[in-house]
Amino acid sequence: MFSFFKKKQKGKELVVPPADKGNFQFQLELKPYLIDNLLTIQLPIEFIPYESDKFRAKTENGKKSISIASYQKEWKGENINKKFFEELKLNLFDRFVNEGGYEAYDDLKVTDEFIRKSFKVEEETQYYFTSARLINNNLIITEYIIREIGLYNRYMMPTLEIINRSVTF
Repeated sequence: MFSFFKKKQKGKELVVPPADKGNFQFQLELKPYLIDNLLTIQLPIEFIPYESDKFRAKTENGKKSISIASYQKEWKGENINKKFFEELKLNLFDRFVNEGGYEAYDDLKVTDEFIRKSFKVEEETQYYFTSARLINNNLIITEYIIREIGLYNRYMMPTLEIINRSVTF
């Protein structure tokens, strides 16, 4: 699937500058949107939605875009925890690197509420964020991807955490 872009794996992840790993504060102006007739989400006002197969929005200059997809399935007693997210995504992230030629940044974060990881893909950085919730005996998984032309941006992962916390059903 990814063989066209396959590169040799470098064996280590791209370094996130130490200053970017620390805690910092910033403010976002947010606007609500309905996603998949299922949930309402708050996005930074810089994103402008456009027609697509799933919810997508981009900045006016086109250098940054976000896609959001939610899907639900019957809950079969799975515990939503760190192990759940590792099993859900780590193999896919490995495939991105091993088969897709993505270069991983050293910013993996897995909690009992979400998993996130970013990659350098040619001239852009892609930020992946997945969360899950139980709503009315259904497992709701929400996937966010921000693509930004340029180098690693320390504001993107905290922005995705803020967006995820804004979700209402």
